[in-house]
Amino acid sequence: MSDLLDFVMTQHGGAHLWKGAQRLTASVHVHGGFWPYKGQPNLLGVESVSADLTAQRITMSPFGEGQTLHFDAAEDLVTITDAAGATVDHLAKPRVSMAGYQGDTPWSATQMGYFISYATWTYLTEPLLFTLPDVETEEVEPWEEDGETWRRLQVTFPETIASHSRQQTYYFDSATGLQRRMNYDVEVNGWAKVGHYTSEHKNFDGLIAPTRRRVLLRNEENIADHSFCAILLDVDDVRLHS
Repeated sequence: MSDLLDFVMTQHGGAHLWKGAQRLTASVHVHGGFWPYKGQPNLLGVESVSADLTAQRITMSPFGEGQTLHFDAAEDLVTITDAAGATVDHLAKPRVSMAGYQGDTPWSATQMGYFISYATWTYLTEPLLFTLPDVETEEVEPWEEDGETWRRLQVTFPETIASHSRQQTYYFDSATGLQRRMNYDVEVNGWAKVGHYTSEHKNFDGLIAPTRRRVLLRNEENIADHSFCAILLDVDDVRLHS
């Protein structure tokens, strides 16, 4: 690992915490004006999340009343099941179905499910995410914000990992090593430029994770617009399971 990645892993609890872990669970409250804007106001709320750590698979429940969302990247499949486990909707090749979509293009339930499930899986698996096979990392020039210096890790994901964009940049406090921000361009939403801020880190049995996520738009000068936030995630009860 690079010096920065090693520092980040240590400051978020250490690589040893992830060894032998097969699954991560958490409570994630997903809210904000983005979801009704995209035509799906009633599917998300306080979600019980189970993320597989051996492959990009995740379930989120409830996803609508009495329903559960499933995403499996290897199968390239989104599935929504009812309380009895029966499939009520599914979408194969979800990213292909969203090709050419713009910021004002409405989403179906399964398309929104794809977006929130792959995003949540990547968020919850950080910083283990940066060490997965075929993920490339490189420290780039630091960034000054709010009177602080943030070291930056440029991450390039393989096509086998569903993510907002193949290349993303993660910002870490140079003193504490804790994640403060991430940048990406959202392919499935018209390549919207995002500055995603992470804060209020908590200790969950040794694992240090941000519990407040605020997704903002950023401009060409890399300045985020803090006057409006359309996507908010509040995370709690993060646990690793063998």
